[in-house]
Parts: sequence; C-alpha cells; structure tokens
Amino acid sequence: MVAAIEWGKLLQVMWVSLVAGVGVTAVFSTVIYGTTRAAESRRDGQAVAAALFGALASFAMLCFISGVIFGVSVILQK
Repeated sequence: MVAAIEWGKLLQVMWVSLVAGVGVTAVFSTVIYGTTRAAESRRDGQAVAAALFGALASFAMLCFISGVIFGVSVILQK
C-alpha cells in the first residue's frame, strides 16, 4: 500500500497553524499590555491614557475571542 501525501495541503496546514498561533499569541499579549498599562496610568492619575489603554485591551480581547470562536467553528465544520 502506497501512502499518497498531498504536499500542498500539508504545507497549507503548516503555514495556517503558524500564522494562527503567532497571531493569537500577539493579540492576547496586547490584551495583557493594555490592561497593565491602563492600571499603571490609572494609578498615576492619567485618566485619558488609562481610558485609551483600556480601550486597546478591550478591542484586543474582542479580537482574541472572535479568533477563538472562528477557530472552533472551523474545527467543528470539518
């Protein structure tokens, strides 16, 4: 029995998983960065900076959750 390897699909899985892994990690890192900077800014009395960093963290969390939901939906469709 000869195994047929579809190299195109294998390479596609490799690059998509690499991009998804790095992307999800970067987005969640932005959540952590925005949250910590918002807390520091709030503690230092910089209300505008705290609000902007809070908005950044909220947007990044929304993107993170959307990415996870998209990934789960793709897995469940297969």
